[in-house]
Amino acid sequence: MDVLAERKARLCGVCEKTESRYTCPKCNLPYCSLVCYQHQSHMGCSEEFYRDCVMTQLQAQRSAPGGQGNTLMADMLKAELAKREEDAGLFDAGGGVDQAAMSQLEDGSEDFASDEEEEEDGPSLEERLADVDLDSAEAETILQCLTDAEKKEFESVLASPSQQAAIVTLWTPWWECEKELKLTSDSTHEGMITREKFSGLPGLSQITKVHPSDNLPCDLVNILYAYCSSLRLYNGDLNVDFLLEISSVLGENVSFTTVESGLQSAVAMSTQASASLSLEFCAVLARDVLCVVNGGKQLVMDVCAVSPPLYALVDVYNAVLAARSLSERLYRQCAKGDASRAELKGRYTRIRRLPEKIYFFLVWAKSSYNDWGMLAESAKIQSDSLAERVVETNSRLHTASLAQAQLKGAEALATQQKRAVQIEVMN
Repeated sequence: MDVLAERKARLCGVCEKTESRYTCPKCNLPYCSLVCYQHQSHMGCSEEFYRDCVMTQLQAQRSAPGGQGNTLMADMLKAELAKREEDAGLFDAGGGVDQAAMSQLEDGSEDFASDEEEEEDGPSLEERLADVDLDSAEAETILQCLTDAEKKEFESVLASPSQQAAIVTLWTPWWECEKELKLTSDSTHEGMITREKFSGLPGLSQITKVHPSDNLPCDLVNILYAYCSSLRLYNGDLNVDFLLEISSVLGENVSFTTVESGLQSAVAMSTQASASLSLEFCAVLARDVLCVVNGGKQLVMDVCAVSPPLYALVDVYNAVLAARSLSERLYRQCAKGDASRAELKGRYTRIRRLPEKIYFFLVWAKSSYNDWGMLAESAKIQSDSLAERVVETNSRLHTASLAQAQLKGAEALATQQKRAVQIEVMN
């Protein structure tokens, strides 16, 4: 190979101008930077990489004992109960079989546990779960209601990502959907911000005479990261305890002076906290934050629609408000001397003033903040920096893996040649 050909082989496979520094783990394409990695011509690999990060993290969390495994177990049981309810419709009013409905059943379908097993083992699955709230019950509580066969089936599902994917539908983030965001007019709990209440929010000068801190945009990024991570990790649900664990602004009343420090704090908390998120998943979340902040620059034409950052803050406010109401009610109902009373009081005290804090952020963002473009630029720098770290790490690991494979191949070839020589000498 001449010098020109060798130099060309080292060039980035995307821009074909700069010498490549990395190799794509999926297609082995050499590239020079994150910009080229995310280029339109290489979008298939880069988008697939982000999707894989999300699925890998979800499967890891759902398989964790006492963690998202609870969610997976609840999803399995809900699906099974729904199926049994549907199967009950196969019988007509007289108790006979509805042939038209029966013909729609797929061949080879299996129940979580057969009716014959239930009759032998005692109460049916429906009867055993009648007093269990699948959404909030601990894993141990649910497991106590299952037969040995049902527990064994659940364990097999935990070990099979393909079976998990068949049970759980992956939630699609609203910031990835090309449609205007509209708040609901229905109020599920007192004080909830609906479409009507949002339009009547006061200006910042009406709720405070103090000039807003320059740190608010940096703090907002920290909150949005926690928001996106909860929705991603809990498949569309907002877990308030998780929000407080990841966002130091909400959980510890910390304030940040730069977007970089606000985002890095949330990333550090999410990798060290009980969630133990991977760096790849954190890169996805940083990109999510960028998408939400970017939406602040958009001109909202529909009077009933809201921009993405405001929509996220309303979502957080309503979730925290509902959690505070529930915590207060549970604490009031808990009898004095009960072992859980101190824990309930602690949780209520922790989130008691959070709605007011988020309300302030919402009023400020709606009436006083206009530098969404600048905030988006800062968020993009941090998102790209984190993505660069992930891409560089994965590329380095991929290169090392290839080198190790080549070394093993060379060793195997040397061994074969040595044996061939020995055989030839013997002959």
